[in-house]
Amino acid sequence: MESMFVRIPALAARHGAINLAQGVFDHGPPAALLRALVAAGENDGVHQYMPSAGLPALRQAVAAETSCDPDTEVTITAGATEALHCTMAALLGPGDEALVVEPAYEQYAPAIRSAGATVVPVRLAYPDGSFAALLESACTERTKVVVVNSPWNPLGRSLDSDEWTALGDLARRRGVVVVSDETYEQLAPGGHLGVLHAIGEPELRVKISSVSKSLAATGWRVGWAIAGPDLTRRIRAVHQFVTFCPAVPLQHAVASLMGSPEYRAVVDGVAAGLHERAAWFAGELAGLGLHTKAEANPFYLLADVGSPAEEWCDRMVLDGGVAALPLSVFYSAPMPSAEHTVRFAVCKKRSTLEAAAERLAARVRR
Repeated sequence: MESMFVRIPALAARHGAINLAQGVFDHGPPAALLRALVAAGENDGVHQYMPSAGLPALRQAVAAETSCDPDTEVTITAGATEALHCTMAALLGPGDEALVVEPAYEQYAPAIRSAGATVVPVRLAYPDGSFAALLESACTERTKVVVVNSPWNPLGRSLDSDEWTALGDLARRRGVVVVSDETYEQLAPGGHLGVLHAIGEPELRVKISSVSKSLAATGWRVGWAIAGPDLTRRIRAVHQFVTFCPAVPLQHAVASLMGSPEYRAVVDGVAAGLHERAAWFAGELAGLGLHTKAEANPFYLLADVGSPAEEWCDRMVLDGGVAALPLSVFYSAPMPSAEHTVRFAVCKKRSTLEAAAERLAARVRR
């Protein structure tokens, strides 16, 4: 069956709608990253295979950000998606179960099923609720993994201290590995509390991240998995037969920028621009009666559209000229509290958001 993440953007392209359904930038990466790519391409040595685990300089740069061992705990992958699939293949097999906290990004369940395991959803009844009290009752003797996302797509918020505490308790008591997708970590204001801080035992957690969102480079597909040495060996054993190694010139460029004094300012600049534009668009939506607020993850905004969201999204593409996603696609079963909620991806230029706001205003008033 065709994914809604594929269907809605394709529908938008056919009808000339502004695509706020897909979390992809409509502009290029920061100039500093592009300069690093040009410099990397001039080095003849970057156009051949590198170690499957990843370019040593990039592993060192990632390790420096997280205080882990670049040789035994960091694996560079073709984006966070490959890291996720390699991790599930390394940790799961037939008969195993993996808890997935919903609403959830669509890649989690297929990655689990491809490993032969069973997906056990842990559903928030309301988007602003907590899953801290829901994990224990969902866990069985077959549970091997729990998958979370912080900052959270589509909700925007980061996991709170109660949720991290519940995850740590479950991991230690049950031996469950917490796999945390933290692709949006650099965009959270005031610092990011993630799985490496919440769970001290390296063999009980895997952190997955990438430069896709922090450096506005979703097409570069440079990501990584961070885990304890034993888990890392298992992840690398899968990874070597998938991509072997991601694009080497891109690894060089990312390593060069991450290792430079300007890196933090570049990332902060991307985050600040996203937050400013998200706050502006939230105000525009509120002015149209579509209640929303800008969260820690400025990539997405949720809005109550006051009618069935799937029908609203289809109608808005066809005669409103704007594409968005119904929140229901992030659940594996109908969720009444999500029925009227839409997700807008606002990682766009200000001019794009202004045009979308004008189209929405014209449609809502009509």
